[in-house]
This record gives sequence, C-alpha cells and structure tokens, in this order.
Amino acid sequence: MATRLAADFLNDWKNEVNPDLQKERDTCTFNIEEVTHILDGGRDETKKRKKLEQLFFTKYVDLFSFKKRPFLSKSETYEASVAKSVKVFELMREHNWSEADMDLISKILNYDFALSLHHTMFIPGIERLGTDEQKAKWLPLAQSYQIVGTYAQTELGHGTNLLGLETTATYDRDSDEFVLNTPRLSSMKWWPGGLGKSSTHAIILAHLVIDGEKYGMHGFMVQLRSLEDHMPMPGLKMGDIGPKLGANNVDNGFLILNKVRIPRDNMLMRNARVTRGGKFQQLSTSKANYATMVLVRVKIIGWSTDTLRQASCVAVRYSATRRQTTLKPGTPEQQVLDFQTQQFKVTPSVAAAYACSFLAQSMLTLYKRVFAEIVKGNNSNLAELHAQSAGLKAFLTDMATGMVEVCRRSCGGHGYLVSSGVAENMVGSLAMVTVEGENTVLYLQTARYLMKQISQAVSGTKTKGSTAYMNRDMSAYVCPLDHPADCRDPHKLRELYVQRAHRVVIMVARKLQLDMEAGHPQEVVFNNNMVSLVRAAKAHLHLTTIDTFLSRVDYLCETCSAPVARVLTELCTFFVLFGIDQEAGEFLEAETLGLQQMEWVRHEMLNHLAVLRPNLVGLVDAYDMHDETVASTLGQYDGNAYQHLYQSTQYEPMNQTEVHPSYYKHLRGLLKGAPQAKL
Repeated sequence: MATRLAADFLNDWKNEVNPDLQKERDTCTFNIEEVTHILDGGRDETKKRKKLEQLFFTKYVDLFSFKKRPFLSKSETYEASVAKSVKVFELMREHNWSEADMDLISKILNYDFALSLHHTMFIPGIERLGTDEQKAKWLPLAQSYQIVGTYAQTELGHGTNLLGLETTATYDRDSDEFVLNTPRLSSMKWWPGGLGKSSTHAIILAHLVIDGEKYGMHGFMVQLRSLEDHMPMPGLKMGDIGPKLGANNVDNGFLILNKVRIPRDNMLMRNARVTRGGKFQQLSTSKANYATMVLVRVKIIGWSTDTLRQASCVAVRYSATRRQTTLKPGTPEQQVLDFQTQQFKVTPSVAAAYACSFLAQSMLTLYKRVFAEIVKGNNSNLAELHAQSAGLKAFLTDMATGMVEVCRRSCGGHGYLVSSGVAENMVGSLAMVTVEGENTVLYLQTARYLMKQISQAVSGTKTKGSTAYMNRDMSAYVCPLDHPADCRDPHKLRELYVQRAHRVVIMVARKLQLDMEAGHPQEVVFNNNMVSLVRAAKAHLHLTTIDTFLSRVDYLCETCSAPVARVLTELCTFFVLFGIDQEAGEFLEAETLGLQQMEWVRHEMLNHLAVLRPNLVGLVDAYDMHDETVASTLGQYDGNAYQHLYQSTQYEPMNQTEVHPSYYKHLRGLLKGAPQAKL
C-alpha cells in the first residue's frame, strides 16, 4: 500500500473541531458568552468587536492574516505593517471611527501597526499638551492623516530619567524661533516607534533654554520629512535602529538634530509658554506634561492583558489537544492538560489574564477621572495616579513576561516555533518591561510615594485611595486562617496581603529613618535601601491587583448567573492563593501566617487546579479572540494544531524550491567527492 501524502492527512481534519477540544466545551459548567460580555464591557461591545473582526478578517483577510508573518524578513514585516496601517486609517476615515474604536481595532489586529504611535502618543500628545489654537491647527492634519507623527522622548543615553535628557530647545529672540539640538552622541533620540522611516512629524521632548537658563522639559512640534517626497528636512539625520528581538513591524528610529529651527508657536504651550520677548510663563503644574506618558502606561496594562490572553489561550487549547505519555501503563496517551504539573503551568496565566483585564478597566477609568480634574486645575489625585500607573505597569509587565514564557514552555518543542504565536508573544512581551519606563525605576517611583504616604499615616494624617490600609493598627493583626476551609475565602486571604504590604512598607520606612538619623546623606540612604524599596512597591502593587480582582468579582456575583459567579470566584481565589505560594518567604517573614497555614494554602491552591481544570478551555474561549488575533498554529479554535503546523510550512521561502541554492554553492562539491584535507 502506497504511503499516504500529507494532503491526504490534511483532509482528515478539514472543517472538523478536534474531539478532545469539543469535549472540553461540551462539559464546561458556565455560559461562555456571558463571560465574554463581561470581559468586553457589555453585549453591545461584543457585537461591535465581532463586526470589526468580520470586516478585517473576511473582506481584507489577505492583508490582515497572520499566517505569512512568521516567514517575512524585517523589511517585509515593516512594509506589510505599513500597508495594514494605511488600510486601517483609510477605513477610519470612511467609517468615522473614534479613538476608542481604534484602541479596540489595535487589539483585534494584535497591535500589528507600524504607525501605532500616531494614535497612542502623537495625537494624545497634541490633545494634552497643545493650546486650543495649536489643537485647531495640528489635530485636523493628524486625524485626516495629512501628517503622520510620533513621540520622541527617549535618547541613546537617557530613557526613564527625563531630567537627564540632553536635547535642547534654545529660544532665539532675533528670529522668534527655537533652535533644537542634540549636542552629543548620547543626545540623539533613540527608540521612538515610527521615527525611522514612517513619520512626517514628531513631538520632540527637549529642555527649554532661554538666555542660558534651563526651564524644564517641554514638547515641541518638529517636521521630520518633506510632505512632497518624504526626504528628511534640513538639519535632520534619521533612520531605523535595526533588528530587535520582536516588534520588527515597527521602525523604531534614531534622530539627530543639528541646530534645527522651528517657529516659537511650535512649542506645545498648554501648560507653559514663551512670549515673543522671551519670557517664560508657567501656566499650570509642570507635572501635567507627563499626562501623555501616564496614559501610555495605563494602556500598557491593557497590552499586558492581551499578551496573557493570547499566551494562555494557546497554552490551554494546545494542552487540551496534545496527548503525551500516560499515568497508567497500557492505557491510551492522556491529554497533557490532565497532568497536575501542566495545570500548574497554564492556570496562573488564565487567572492573571482576568485579573489584568479588570485592572486595566479600573485604571483607565481612574485616568479619565483624574485627567478631567487636571484640566480643571485640580492636581490633588495626580500623585496617586502617577504612582499607581508607574508601579502597575512594572508589576503587570513583569508578571506577564514570566507567565508567557511558562506558557511557551508548556507547549513543548512546538512552542519554540515562531508560527506557534506564543514564541513571538514572549519576545514581544519583553519590550514591555523597558518601554515607557524601565521597571525597576518605576517601582522606585511608586516606593517614593509609599514612603510619603506612610509618613502621613504614622503622623496621624489619614491616607486614602490605594494606601488606605496604612491607617490600620498593624500590631492588632491576627491571622484569619483558623481552619483549612478558610483558605477558600478570598476575603480572608486578602488580609494576608494587607498585612504583608503594611509590614514591608513600614519596615522600609523605619530603616530609612534610622539611616538618616545616623547621619548618612539622603542619596546614600536611598541607594542603600533600593532593593527593599522595590520589595515594598511590589507588595503594595500585588495588594492593589488582588483588591481590584476581588471587588470586580464581588460585583459580578451580584449581577451575573450563579455558574459564572462560581467559576470567577474559583479563579480569583486561585489567583490569591497562587500569589501567596509564589511569595511564601515574604508572607512568612511578615508574619501574616504560620507554617501550618502555609501548608493549608498550598494544599488548597493545588485543589483549585483540579476544580478549575474542567473549565479552563471555557475560560480562554470566553476571551472570544478571533483565530487571526490569536495568531497561532497551536491555538486555533478548531484545535487542529498538527494540521496548521504542516500547512504553515507552505509559506516558508526555503520551501518554494525543492533544491536550495546553497546546494549548488557549497553542498554539491562535498557530496560529489571534492578533495578532502589530509590528516
């Protein structure tokens, strides 16, 4: 009997759902669509998303499909992403989509936009930093795509330390212009997305200089390229910084400014201005200049959510369809998802995806409220917003990066393939730990805020918001876990997080105080306690994450069906237990529980793996991500990973010919008996 061709095997799976995956869906205990509406923000939002998916992945599927992406060169990847961006912008004009619609579209298209900073930072930068007159001038051009922009802050030698930026904008009274300059190698702008080859304009962050005196960092509108032929403007040198671990669809670039002159009106002057006579006027707090950066950090929390959704979706679906080895000899191979070790790899990422989803919604709501206050001159909640957005960006991207890598490993050898999606997802997530602030620096910014808050609490001034727990009497704490069953109550478990955060924060504050009283300089004291300060920030941010998850689940338990309430409570409880297990040393050190209670916690955490196991596929299905958004040969809805893996090989350029050119150049001589070197 002749050997069957690969095409014959492919026909076996055509239009059929993998039976193991179908069994998982058939036995799911809750209404998946109900959870989808919760995650989307309502039934109408789900309808809107599906309508957009239908547009992009049916009418324009050839353009927006992920299938060829793993096999493109860097230049081809960028070009394909530019084509997608242009089509999206054309459709935006046609359909009059809002900025909120664009955020949704970005998620649907897996953030495959070469020109993403135009909407995430350039337009918001104009809106938040420009005067009414400047917005009237620049926004119509940006919104109609007569110009395409980026936001150029980071330099080759400086990133998170904004005060260390070296780019200058010097006011010239005679010409009524600013002269922008990058005086040394380390001064050049480096990393802004879209700067290399795409953008025609940029908001340049530079130190304002008048008569030799610096007046802080401000934004300046600079034209980068000619609107006629796209050539760089005089005095500018720019280009792409080269291949990266991931996100090569974006032309991250460098920019050298050699005494580039721009009109005085090109300084974005909502918060500060320079008069015709060269007088500097501060119109509102300089902290308002950080509004755009804070917004992006808030959005990164949402991006972390999407990263976790993709990775956990692939890992769970593939684990449900992959069969490997057996616990009992002589029986059929088991679903990998049946093994407890595999459940321990994938379940945390599912729980974290839900936690991040609720936190992203909460932080965006907070940002909108506080920014509205700032516009009205009320900056009372700006410090809280800054501390939380900076710290949570760091905490959640760190968490996501670690969990995505575990998901990749959970897919075995196939997870190493770019076409698996989870590998590309993993390297893409790595960028998030440094973009818009390196995470360690951001933790320290949160820690500074916590030190101020604990100082107030100790002095008798009530703290509020995320630090309200500091008003409690820490010495009155008694572990709430009296029985193993108490570990099933997430509210009792929350008390451990409160005590841990309070204890760690106050211990660091006391150490700082003792070091100061010993006569050490403030900068030395801060540097010698940095590791402890980061630990305090993480404890606080972990509590914030738990609190948001708990409050959201509590609300849903009162408004959704009993099966949905049950599974979300189980998922939340697991997430709380998992966090205690992962940080066991710190919880024990903070005396939040004893060794026996820790044993109870771990036992219940493992029990919850078994409790959640029947609903894991349903929980990732509830993300309701289109196959083109999941972008994985391993994680498609039909579960036919082997079919999709083999089909993907047709896009590999090396497979377009049966014999590779290297055969004629190198291999043929070896095989045909070329002379061998003598020993």
